[in-house]
Amino acid sequence: MAGAFGRRGALAAALAAGFSGSAGALAEDTLNIATWGGAYGQSQEIAFFEPFAKETGTRIATEIYDGTLVKIKELIGGDDSAIDVVDVSAATLNALCNEGLLEAISPSSLGAAPSGESAEQDFFAGGLSPCGVASVAWSTAVAFDRRAFSKASPSQIADLLDAKRFPGKRALPNSPRQTLELALLADGVDPANVYGELATQAGADRAFQALDKIKGEIFWWDRAEEPMTWLQEKKVTMAAGYSGRLFRALIGDRQRFAVIWDGQVYDLDLWAIPKSAKNKDGALRFITFATEPARLALQAQLIAYGPMRKSALPLVGKHPAIDVEMTAFLPTAPDNFKKALKFDDAWWNTNGAGLQQRFEAWRGPLAPGQGKPPVVEAKPQEAEAAPAATQATP
Repeated sequence: MAGAFGRRGALAAALAAGFSGSAGALAEDTLNIATWGGAYGQSQEIAFFEPFAKETGTRIATEIYDGTLVKIKELIGGDDSAIDVVDVSAATLNALCNEGLLEAISPSSLGAAPSGESAEQDFFAGGLSPCGVASVAWSTAVAFDRRAFSKASPSQIADLLDAKRFPGKRALPNSPRQTLELALLADGVDPANVYGELATQAGADRAFQALDKIKGEIFWWDRAEEPMTWLQEKKVTMAAGYSGRLFRALIGDRQRFAVIWDGQVYDLDLWAIPKSAKNKDGALRFITFATEPARLALQAQLIAYGPMRKSALPLVGKHPAIDVEMTAFLPTAPDNFKKALKFDDAWWNTNGAGLQQRFEAWRGPLAPGQGKPPVVEAKPQEAEAAPAATQATP
């Protein structure tokens, strides 16, 4: 499996090399894009950057940044900014848009679906913002180890709270964000009502009372690689983790691991154009190109993030390196998206201080290493058979 991903990385590097000489190009022939790195950035190179460069003659220059609001504001601040397009999270997009740092993007500038629906009809709800256009959805979902349960396997988010029927430790984020949403979803709250419920005293009480059912069975994770590592090492039987990492575990052992898509909490990455961009026309042409259904489908074949256009999903095929049909692993696939909650960072920024304090008091103080599985020194032969570390991406 590592070889398959290595081949994909080599292909991405080779493609990137084909247009890495952009620094010497004329400004009007160059499009400067700030984006993430890793496997996600490689999927963009293959699905968007290289094809756009070939089709338009534009050279693509990428600036890899850490995704933070502070860093992107540094990159796009001032009149001498070289960035024309940015890939940002929903929270960062909202902050930049509210500060007037992004250009407006009209849905009418985007291409229609193959069957003729407009972009507004074709994008999933929340995919079109006044200042940005969604590319992919990624999510936090619950994975489990089939071998840990002898009679039946978990099948719905409510099973997260049923430690009697599905015993064992659970791995949850060491934060009220997403943890309280998962608790309410597991307790039967409809996704449309989660934040309204959580805003009330009774709703917050309900979330913590739901978590009380499994409080003694929770290990708290701080790093994205921890939940799936603990699941692979049999230190937990269920784990809430990022969908991209869940995919890597699933394809490594589909007989052992599975995902409960019911009750997933998803978030978005979006394209935007800074007000300081020098090549705004080229930026809009690129965003229109990169959000065509066929382009979104190609990216989804390379990485398990869900395209945000409905018409892209039927176009998704097999991963070219590992020969796996990708649709079943995508957060926005029809069967996976039935009971999904859009994470609301703006809501947390307004309402989260009190819940953060309450969560920390409820959880209790944690010394370093507390709240996590005990560390057991592996025997030499066990260390050789241990699963490889996962990549440091969501």
